Amino acid sequence: VSRLSTLKNAIYDLLGWNSKNAYNKVVNANKVLFTSYGNDIHASDIVKTAIHRVAEEVSKCNIKSVIEATNPRRTLIMNDDINTVFSARVNLLCGLKDFLYKLAYITIVNRNCFVYWQYDEVPISDGYIKRVTKGFYPIENATVKIYMLNGEMRAEITSENQGTKFDLPYSDVIHIRLGYGQNAYLGGGYDGRADNRGLLKNLQTMHVIKESIPKSLQASLSLKGILTMKTVADVDKKEVTREEFESHLFDSKYGIVATDYESDFTPININATDIPQNVLSFLRDEILSPFGVSLPIYLGKYTDDEYTAFYQTAVEGLLIEIAEAFKVVLFTPRQLSYGHTIKYYDKLVQSLSFSRRQEIAAMTKDDALLSRDERRELLGYE
Repeated sequence: VSRLSTLKNAIYDLLGWNSKNAYNKVVNANKVLFTSYGNDIHASDIVKTAIHRVAEEVSKCNIKSVIEATNPRRTLIMNDDINTVFSARVNLLCGLKDFLYKLAYITIVNRNCFVYWQYDEVPISDGYIKRVTKGFYPIENATVKIYMLNGEMRAEITSENQGTKFDLPYSDVIHIRLGYGQNAYLGGGYDGRADNRGLLKNLQTMHVIKESIPKSLQASLSLKGILTMKTVADVDKKEVTREEFESHLFDSKYGIVATDYESDFTPININATDIPQNVLSFLRDEILSPFGVSLPIYLGKYTDDEYTAFYQTAVEGLLIEIAEAFKVVLFTPRQLSYGHTIKYYDKLVQSLSFSRRQEIAAMTKDDALLSRDERRELLGYE
């Protein structure tokens, strides 16, 4: 007991909870706004498309409640309430694909995503209570405050629209973090938010370039030159000359203007701005790189190798984070010791080219790694 107490005190010291005001102490970045909209960077079509590319790939996956057994090693898909929810409506609003897309979107935008676990408590033998899963709800448009109360970490969730407060044990809230490092409790930067300062600068530069092109083109077409009258002093004749000049200018087929009065015409050449392609490509790459999206992925014209690099850079880590965040909340320590976990199935091979899938089917024909039905499904057949 003494050793456990010492370890607990050491952990609390690391988290800063062993001060005189440890009771009901609010942790760092306790008021972080988690919303899907309102950030300036998301007004950019490039940013919107980059986020969509990652979220769409995440949404193509399946997640399952399984037991990973050993001796022999095998994975058993469970027939439980969790998989029942995943197989139909995850909540009142969406199925699994929309649910995973929403999780990925909120996590990428805010670097944090909180999911409310709805369950019913059912009494079982020996005074134990079983939690039967009813659904999962991503929390949007809310302020989430994490704090300690009587040695328990809790999460206070305040709705931004109605001001309604929900106070839950942090262990009952599924918390997905992206870029967990600087902040002790949240993903993102030191304050628990996405640091978009560098991205905003690149977007502003791209915005200036986009504005300069039509303006310079308009200027190059509007001003042709300056007409200087010399020998005519009469105002009326000046007016006639101006009108005559315009008539010649608009009617001339060869771009040459002839007038009956002595005058000088000085042409002014304003060329439309020509932005080097390498500058545009550099800026676009700089905007896409924080999301792990390359230009071929952004354009939807990629090879198998380019897709694999995108998957490993932007998608795989997020899927692991989602599966792990669900696992540590849904299962008790005893269940975890028996191998219960959440596993994602990404169907990566289905995203490869047909020729590559043919190669895989041929390679696995003789070693029984894939059954005949699995090889047919790999090639797109029933």
